[in-house]
Amino acid sequence: MRRVPHGPIRDGWKLTNFSLGLTYNDTELPDGTMVSYWQEGPYYDFTAAEIEELETATAAIHEMCLEAGDWMVKQCPRHTVQGRRDGYFASICNPSTCFLAKIGVPEFAHEQVIRTWFDGDAETWTHYDKDPDMRLPMETPDYSPSVYGRLDLWYNGAGSTPKLLEFNAQTPTSLVESAVVQWHWADQTGVTKHPWRQWNSIHDRLVGWPAADGEPADLGAWRRNINKLREARTWLPEKPKIFFAYETSEASGEDRMNVAYLMATAEEAGYPVELIAMSQIGWDVAGDRVLFVPGPGQEHKSEPIDIIFMLYPWEWFWTEEGGKAFFRNMADPTKHGTVWIEPPYKAALLGNKAILPVLWMLFGDHPERSKYLLPAYFAESAKAATLTSYAKKPIWGREGGSVTLVRDGKTITENPSEYGSDGRFIVQELCELPSFDGLEGTVHPVIGSWLIDGEPAGLGIREGLGVSGLVTNNMSFFVPHAIEAD
Repeated sequence: MRRVPHGPIRDGWKLTNFSLGLTYNDTELPDGTMVSYWQEGPYYDFTAAEIEELETATAAIHEMCLEAGDWMVKQCPRHTVQGRRDGYFASICNPSTCFLAKIGVPEFAHEQVIRTWFDGDAETWTHYDKDPDMRLPMETPDYSPSVYGRLDLWYNGAGSTPKLLEFNAQTPTSLVESAVVQWHWADQTGVTKHPWRQWNSIHDRLVGWPAADGEPADLGAWRRNINKLREARTWLPEKPKIFFAYETSEASGEDRMNVAYLMATAEEAGYPVELIAMSQIGWDVAGDRVLFVPGPGQEHKSEPIDIIFMLYPWEWFWTEEGGKAFFRNMADPTKHGTVWIEPPYKAALLGNKAILPVLWMLFGDHPERSKYLLPAYFAESAKAATLTSYAKKPIWGREGGSVTLVRDGKTITENPSEYGSDGRFIVQELCELPSFDGLEGTVHPVIGSWLIDGEPAGLGIREGLGVSGLVTNNMSFFVPHAIEAD
């Protein structure tokens, strides 16, 4: 892994990137300076062996995360049928007995976090059917699609071992630049003749590819997931419509274009789609249904939403007015409740920083598995107090907000924000991002390793500048990569 500071610069590269969906390239720094988010010229070059190591690490970490999710679910009393019966009309979850309550997931959401986690597992959800007295509505077999996620990794090339920094499981962005823009960059610059060119099968894994050279055809993430959903929900048409929702208050356009790209891949996979705003998700009180509510002047009428992808954090959604109704709507698949992509468990179990101390608790003593992890603890624990060099992170946080880095007892950088106002933090042993020389100074890259339908699919690199760049945030840059460049 090396950083090439003076790579080729394409004529008209800004317009090219804009045409590919990178409409949010201009970044305003705190001092008012405008800089380019996409870095044209520099790039990172990897050996094929390094890419294989990153791919292996990504698969191993994801497997550990799934095991950690199983552990978290079992710490909630509602994970058993009896627990759900006991809690049908009463509160049975509190921070001392329930892990989900401890990290701040509201109790009304626990049942759907657990159900969506186990959806598709026939043994878990159908073996109660023989005993009507033990059956509750949520035991109806169902399926909750999960399409994508991104692991953020520390890595410094051959001789180092990738380390998990965090898992962006529900709403990762930088998808357009990772899947599309850097792929075209590699094609147009020709910096490498390696047959892989770069580690980037994101688009193909979403859409699928035909059989070739003795290899079987691949349906792609969208078709695999929707096919499984239709097996569980037989009333859905062969090509159900998928809505894609984003938050219009995000002014840069990044959310819109990331959602629009995912929508385009679903459409390419053969599904009717529609792009909507979060504010257009409504509620039909009489029908107990989630609706798409067109804005003023739009011609078509409100319509029920069967399937929706939402680029909006569940931890925001479940605290907002009406949140309980949406979770109640999910409860019984036989009532044609709305299917949400990504499902609630992606935020409650995998996509928050609480998974980091759980992973260390479960695998810290396992030599082969712990090598991909950093020691991590809940901030209030006795073990956390033993660390003198650490990253302090809010359990529910985004874009580096409220992350503080401490080296030998002294703060080296911090990023104050509203995150962490609930007082829930974890600490993770400090592992400072690698340092490379850039034109503007020292830069620090983080590897974003993409998962499509649970499979390693490619990488995108963001880098920060200077000491503050040790925490990757919305001021960081995107830099493309190649494999064995000339």
